[in-house]
Amino acid sequence: MADRRHIATYCGIASPIVSLGAIVLATIVAPTETFTWQGRALSDMGRYGAPTFPLFNGGLIAGGLLGLPFGWRLWSASRNTLERLGTLLLALTVVGMIGVGVFFLEHTAVYLETSLHGLAALTVFGVAPFAAWVYGSGAALAGDARLAVASFWLGNVHPVAWLGWVLSIGGVDTNMWFAVPEFVAAVALGGWTLLLAVTLRHRPDGELAAPNR
Repeated sequence: MADRRHIATYCGIASPIVSLGAIVLATIVAPTETFTWQGRALSDMGRYGAPTFPLFNGGLIAGGLLGLPFGWRLWSASRNTLERLGTLLLALTVVGMIGVGVFFLEHTAVYLETSLHGLAALTVFGVAPFAAWVYGSGAALAGDARLAVASFWLGNVHPVAWLGWVLSIGGVDTNMWFAVPEFVAAVALGGWTLLLAVTLRHRPDGELAAPNR
């Protein structure tokens, strides 16, 4: 059982590394006809027929699949109802990440008549900050101040990134710099997941017991 917990914890470390690594690598190798920071969304790199199609979508799917066992691990280590609810929201976010890769842009040209890409992306970017806030509230109740504060602030990165983008371009336009707030939000989500996994990894008993005061 202990080995399963350790493996699941390391999955939480690997998940953001794989997904963010694939995104960064895709931005580097993507031709300008497919992606630019100024005029594209990140998902354009996973559009059907794009050269970065397998890298981008494969990275999201692999990272999401690695995140699922970590969700189980975090649930087993949860100390109260709010932490468990935050864990469920994180799991939903991970499912959304997998969905972004499975329901890539223009997947209707390959299968399904209804596009589910937007719903999957909204699940990731819309649920992620609430997962951090709710889990952070649970950490605060458990007396884990450092984890609570870090969770809250990493959750705050999401709305700040989107609000900053809207104010900077004077409105909502997915054709202008849309990839920037997406990437900032993705880094915040990945950073929070990594924080949780590393915190679990470094606790002597492998559990999220409140630190001694």
